[in-house]
Amino acid sequence: MSRQSEAKKARRNKRRAVRESNWLPDNVLDDLVTSQAAIATDLEVFDQRITARGWIFDEDESDEDFVFWSYEPSGSDVDDDEAAPVTTIWMSADEDAEIAHVVFVGTADDYQFELMELFDHLDAIEAYRAGGVPPRFD
Repeated sequence: MSRQSEAKKARRNKRRAVRESNWLPDNVLDDLVTSQAAIATDLEVFDQRITARGWIFDEDESDEDFVFWSYEPSGSDVDDDEAAPVTTIWMSADEDAEIAHVVFVGTADDYQFELMELFDHLDAIEAYRAGGVPPRFD
């Protein structure tokens, strides 16, 4: 085999190796696309339900990894930089947006709920104001 043929074969093998290292089987790719579409649909439904109650989607803080909503009626001046100035709900892409995290105004504590469970406690969450006793979720 000539040097040119060997070089050509080496380049072809290198291209194949790169292509194969980035390749996903069709069923895996389909599952990823389906799961991402389902998450997006769930978030859209969640957003409609929560914003109908007066929560505001935070476009400035939200990105491809995290989404945030705030409850403006709970807003308060807080002296602590670690404390939330408003009650906030956030979700993470790492958790497939299945867990809603709640941080009450004036605190840094993180309460976690499954999405349907969150709606069971939403009246108590919305009623909390800075300096009050946080609700119990037993």
